[in-house]
Order: sequence, then structure tokens, then C-alpha cells
Amino acid sequence: MRFRTLAALAACLFLASCSSVDIKYDYDVDSDFSAYRTYAWIPQKISETGTSASTAMQQNTLLDRRIRSAVDANLATKGLTPDEQNPDLLVVYHTGMQNKVDVTDWGYSYSGSYWGWAGRDIDVYSYTEGTLIIDLVNAATKQLTWRGSATGVVEPGRSPEEVQERINDVVSQIFANYPPKK
Repeated sequence: MRFRTLAALAACLFLASCSSVDIKYDYDVDSDFSAYRTYAWIPQKISETGTSASTAMQQNTLLDRRIRSAVDANLATKGLTPDEQNPDLLVVYHTGMQNKVDVTDWGYSYSGSYWGWAGRDIDVYSYTEGTLIIDLVNAATKQLTWRGSATGVVEPGRSPEEVQERINDVVSQIFANYPPKK
């Protein structure tokens, strides 16, 4: 009984840790980030070729507005202003989703009776992992100058307000590493 309780507690802690976000970033070490003052969005075309639910979720115009709003707000805090005519940086984002399965084999459990071992305890957890990548491209050279990404568990069933709050939080975490400290 004690082992089952500990196993359940460990599983709960693991699931709670899955909801965290893995943040990564990379940048061109030769870029002068202090020279970047303005930006413009690279237009994205919505592809009509995909018919899967995953494709439809990624091509959500509500999601697009939420991400752009969060990116705009974070770029403003970094001192960058929008300029469609003569930007220093071009901004684009990419999203992706992938179904995942996590299997935890807790090993054999003891039944506590005369017969000894009762069998294996195996937990299976299915989830969807989402990735958001934000690219900043040098407008003059058309070369990628900075990339930030976040990967974490997509939690369906959230309200629109909760989705916006989550996107704001994730985008803020991504831009915590901009401009890079050399």
C-alpha cells in the first residue's frame, strides 16, 4: 500500500513537471543587437493543403493574433518599435504540435500476501507537445540573427483568457534571453 501511494505521488509530481516549458535560444554572435530599433512582421501564408486537426489548430487566426500581440508587447519592452517601411529586423514565428506517449514502468509490486510478487505496475500518459519558435531576421542581410523557442505540453480545454495568459507567459520567457548577453 505504501509503495502504491509513493508511486502515485511520484506520478503526480512528474505530470506537474511536464507542464513546464523548455526554453532555448540561439543567436548570431557577430550581430550588434544594440543597432536594432525597429521591426516588421514577415507575412505568413496559411496553407490549404493540410486537412488534419493538428494543421487546423496551427492555422488558427485567433492563435495568430494572440502570439503576435504577445511578441509585439515583448519587443516594445526591449525598445523595438514597429516599422513596416524600413525595419531593422523581420519577425516570424512557427508553431508545431506532436503527439507523445510517456510510459513509466514502476517494476514489480509486492502483493503483501504469502504468494509474493503481484505483477508489474506500468503507467501510460498520452499528451500533445507544442513548440513555438520566434525568429528575428536581420532585414538588411536577410540572415537569421536570433531564435527563441519554447516546448511544452499543450493543455486543451483552457478558456480564451487562459490561453492568452499562457501565451504571454511563454513569449515573455522566450524574450528573457533577448538581447543576448555577450
